[in-house]
Amino acid sequence: MIKKIFSTFTFKFAAAIINLLIAVIVSQFLGASGKGEQSILLATISIILLFDNIVGGASVIYLVPRLKIKNVITVAYIWSTLVTIISYFILHFTKLLSSDFNLMIAILSGLSSFVSINSSILIGKEEINKSNILNFIIPFVTIIVLAVLFFGNLCVNINAYLIAIFSAYTLALIVSFFFLKPLISKQEKTSFFGLKKTFKLLTVFGFQNQLAHVFQLLSARISYYLLEYLWSKAEVGIYSNAVSITESIWMISSSICLFQYARISNSNDKKYNINLTETLTRYGMLISFIVILVIIFIPSNLYVFIFGSEFGNINKIIWLLAPGIWLFTYALIIGHFFSGSGKYYINAIASGIGLLVNIISLYLLVPKYHFYGAAISASISYICTSLVVLIFFKKAGGKFILFPKYSEIKILIKDAKKLIIK
Repeated sequence: MIKKIFSTFTFKFAAAIINLLIAVIVSQFLGASGKGEQSILLATISIILLFDNIVGGASVIYLVPRLKIKNVITVAYIWSTLVTIISYFILHFTKLLSSDFNLMIAILSGLSSFVSINSSILIGKEEINKSNILNFIIPFVTIIVLAVLFFGNLCVNINAYLIAIFSAYTLALIVSFFFLKPLISKQEKTSFFGLKKTFKLLTVFGFQNQLAHVFQLLSARISYYLLEYLWSKAEVGIYSNAVSITESIWMISSSICLFQYARISNSNDKKYNINLTETLTRYGMLISFIVILVIIFIPSNLYVFIFGSEFGNINKIIWLLAPGIWLFTYALIIGHFFSGSGKYYINAIASGIGLLVNIISLYLLVPKYHFYGAAISASISYICTSLVVLIFFKKAGGKFILFPKYSEIKILIKDAKKLIIK
């Protein structure tokens, strides 16, 4: 267990470092306004992906052990293609972004969705390391292409970033096909009845699961659009960097969740699933707490040195974000207990309440307190979501224990040492 989680964490940590370097390069070359524009483009791609993932998201992980892979891939790919086409026309007619970006954003969302589908299939088959490699390729290729374009003075604007992530998603998709090939039986045949059944199951589970993700992503990123509308893209750039740094603690819980979700999806033992979740939650909360303490005490001068003179307020924003983002670690891990058990509606309820709280607090705070108001709103929202998840978990028979016992910490350290020595 520890070996798989540690392996995932290693990949995610490396990816997080590269993503930080990407943020630094974009901030230094394009300034706060350019960083804000990049954040809005990424948020838009993420929102489109929410609809892609109604059929091709986490429900794939849950259903892959139970359905034919060919049927899952066929249905998920057709759905993602339709969403990609529709998203282009929605962007075109709503004029949410500059018309120059509409086609590229739609294409990028489609590529990202295909990679996500293939990655989810690998996780469903417990091929977690291969999924980790795919997710590492994306930031790795992005920073290489971005560095060539920026430092070579070939393209020093937001288009360079779009070219970089297009290259990254394309390569990741090609590699993912090689990973999937051994898993797909040549004897598998698709039929209309099989595709219809697969679509129904993916939609039922996917809609419930994605409803939670829709609420959660809107809660986390709606502030970007509000800050741009009320204030400026520069405020979005500053705030988004603070959010990215603080949310980096989630790579701990996401490393845990990847193993947890794959294991619970393949298990019908409720007692085992609860005990596993409680154990992982305690360790996740402790490690995240240590990391968040380090982050909040990084001085403002360092952020100015790294990102540029416009980013001096990042430390203050992080202090406001930290309580909610740390407590949300609890909701992330417990939430995957419900997802792995097929009870996606619980996460949807919790995230829906969090979104409602966030909208109200954003309306009250952002017009007066700028990005500080957005940070306070986010923290309140995350805390509310975590409390709702806790209530449901206790009703399911779980217990609330924030940190592991000293004896458990000693065992964890002992196992970690053995892993490092190996």
